[in-house]
Amino acid sequence: MGTGVGRGIATGRLGAVVFGTAALFVLFQMVLQTFPSVMREGLVVDLSLNEAGFGGLSSSFYYPYILLQIPAGIMVARFGARAVLITGAAICTVASFLFAMSQTANFAEATRILMGLGAAPTVVCALTLAAQWFPARLFPLLAALTEMAGMVGAAVGQEILGFIVEHSGWRTGMLLLGACSALLLVLIVLFIRNHTNGPDSEEHRPTVADIRQLLTSPPILSAAVAGGLVGSAGMSFGMLWGVSYFQAHHQMSLTAASLCVSFYFWGCLPGMLGAAWLCSRYRNAAQLLAIGAAGTTVALALILFILQGQWPLSVAMFVLGVFNSTYALAFTMVKDESPDHLSGVAMGLTNMAIMGIGAMLFQPLIGILAHARGQEVPGATTLSVIIVAQLLALVVLRAGRFKAARAG
Repeated sequence: MGTGVGRGIATGRLGAVVFGTAALFVLFQMVLQTFPSVMREGLVVDLSLNEAGFGGLSSSFYYPYILLQIPAGIMVARFGARAVLITGAAICTVASFLFAMSQTANFAEATRILMGLGAAPTVVCALTLAAQWFPARLFPLLAALTEMAGMVGAAVGQEILGFIVEHSGWRTGMLLLGACSALLLVLIVLFIRNHTNGPDSEEHRPTVADIRQLLTSPPILSAAVAGGLVGSAGMSFGMLWGVSYFQAHHQMSLTAASLCVSFYFWGCLPGMLGAAWLCSRYRNAAQLLAIGAAGTTVALALILFILQGQWPLSVAMFVLGVFNSTYALAFTMVKDESPDHLSGVAMGLTNMAIMGIGAMLFQPLIGILAHARGQEVPGATTLSVIIVAQLLALVVLRAGRFKAARAG
């Protein structure tokens, strides 16, 4: 019995190292997602970009990232999370160094697409390893920790990269990211292991009929779209345009603006945990998501039209993160609406919808609107399109007919 307990402890420790390393990659890929926000000024000048072009450059990361969500799950089932993570980290390393050497907008956009390709499987891999190495009862907590790792990555990336870029330039910042990616590749090779005795990992290839069933389900589509509309605040303002807005319209330095925006991501941490707890207690994810959309609307209105000064705006960004992090409840809503055998496919489709609306649509849309208005940096009126998105989310949630959350 003592030997069995010892083996269990050893397995638990190894699982913690494996999952922790995978979560570290989730953290890093969020830095890759958000770094253009603190490099905008240098990228616009050195690569001769207008605001629409800059929005397109940033959003190009998400094309492969979004399209590969479901194929990533198939690759993990076939080749194992370790091989997929090694390949992804290697691609991100090469892409980061190439981006640092970019001389044209087309080359930079190609390397950013390459980053999205390498980063696409990270969340799927982390959750797969969590399921393999830990009991099922711990999976919700580990899933929350995975999402929170991404928020920490975005916050730290804004703060540290903002300081480095302001003092040494964006190319130095990208070289640093390349070095971090190379180090992460080494850690993955050393510590990531597939659990051969874990849960059944037999490959499940979703059929066209499966996907058609999901795409034609109004509750599933409503939940995914509502999550994307709410999440657009963080993905377009928090991850991209917020730093530039605070610099241009509140006369903040790059370091101060980066710090201010990072409060959004720190607010997401208690927001996600609190929303998960409330959802498990009251079992009404749709209502909580609606509250999040309403809170996001108020917080954005204060930030864009009323508040002045770095610290009042930082507090408001924290509050924005608390309310806006409820977008993640869309996954719970979709899971409750989906048959058990299609829940994995539903998660992938939901992530595609959230990232597609929040990043691929709203990031470049704001840049296009700013360019059409002759604005070098989007102003409050232009950015208020994000408030419109929150109101649309409330309409979608009101029209949707969602089941009560499942017990257990």
